[in-house]
Formats: sequence, structure tokens, C-alpha cells
Amino acid sequence: MLLEIAIVVLLLLAAIHCVLLVLTRRDVRQLQQKMEPLRQDIAALSQQLAHIGHTDVPTSMLVTALGRMERRMGLLEQKQPVAPQSTGSYELAQQLARQGADVDELVARCGVTHAEALLIRQMHTAGH
Repeated sequence: MLLEIAIVVLLLLAAIHCVLLVLTRRDVRQLQQKMEPLRQDIAALSQQLAHIGHTDVPTSMLVTALGRMERRMGLLEQKQPVAPQSTGSYELAQQLARQGADVDELVARCGVTHAEALLIRQMHTAGH
């Protein structure tokens, strides 16, 4: 009698196991069906990203922005009167450049523009 109960319990466990396997397989199929559109979306996005990497849109936007900034700078330079520079500030800038001062220091200490300081600095490095 005990043996028969054990066999019935094993058969019940096997049946439960089969039912769980069937339910699990069904869930896996449903998940696979839900994943297929996601895979297609990922593939489409990957192609779009690859296409974006081959366009010059960011470069053209930068060029356009740079052109606008140059025009604005030109207008600002036209509006501001240029202060006459004394010869002493240029001499001081040349002396500081010979001593190794950088462009920002020349601008700050001598009152020259950034372009002038850069030119003085380049002249100094070209001569030595």
C-alpha cells in the first residue's frame, strides 16, 4: 500500500512538473513574440545611428554658428572705438615676451588686445 501511494505521489509530481513546463514554454513564446518588435526597433535605431555618423550636419551647424559669431564680433569691433596704444605698452609687451610671458599675461599687464599679444609672442618665438 505504501508503494502504491508513493507511485501516485510521483505521478502527481510528474504531472505537476509537466504542467509547469507547458506553462513556462508558453510564457517563453509570449516573451519571444514581445521581443521581436524590440529587436526590429533596435536594428532600425542602429541603422539610424550609423547614418547620423556619416553626415556633416554637426559640422555645418558649427560653421554656421562660427560665421554668425564672426559677424557679431565684427559689429562689436566697429561699435567700440580703438584706444590708442602707447609705445611703452608695446615695448613692455616685447620685453615680457622675451622673458617668457604668455599671451594672457601680455594682455593683462600691457593693455594690448589678444591678437596683438599673440603677434608679439609669435614674433618673439620666431626670432629666437
